[in-house]
Amino acid sequence: MIGTRAGLFRGRIEDSRLQQLYDYWRALVRGKRLPARADVDPTAIAPSVLPFVVLADVVDGGRRIHYRLVGTNMVSEWGEDFTGRHIDEIMAGSYRDFLESLFADVVANRCAVLSESAFRWDVGGAIRTRRLFMPLAADGRTVDAVLIGQVFDHGSAAASARKILEEQPDHVEVFRLHEPAE
Repeated sequence: MIGTRAGLFRGRIEDSRLQQLYDYWRALVRGKRLPARADVDPTAIAPSVLPFVVLADVVDGGRRIHYRLVGTNMVSEWGEDFTGRHIDEIMAGSYRDFLESLFADVVANRCAVLSESAFRWDVGGAIRTRRLFMPLAADGRTVDAVLIGQVFDHGSAAASARKILEEQPDHVEVFRLHEPAE
């Protein structure tokens, strides 16, 4: 059963694919212990959700983020596959700072984070994106990986025409769930 705070947090998740991923992650939470990366079974995640999933490793306590798995929709939206690369190898500037702040929040507070913002590229376009970050911890407490779902409202520019701007989004909404760490 989802607790009151978790229910309120889930109510903020407007996309059904992200809701399904959140429900999957919540089912893995063991009391106040976070699920481990080893608990994540891709075959148990709905096939309609998998293309939107990213699995990232937290390296050096969060000083670096390594993308272990990148879903096919993410590859299509970004125009490249960044599986096996670190965040600092694929982006720079305030946009990277923004993403790193989301990871830092998840790691420090052991909480799920929902972010909604504009995703902009250099051909003058922008689309709305929603990101759901959920902590994973081999020992149940220390976050060492993050399960992510990210969806985009469809934009007009082809992925091949996009070059991600290195600026933080103009408007960001972030919601946090602190229930597992209490």
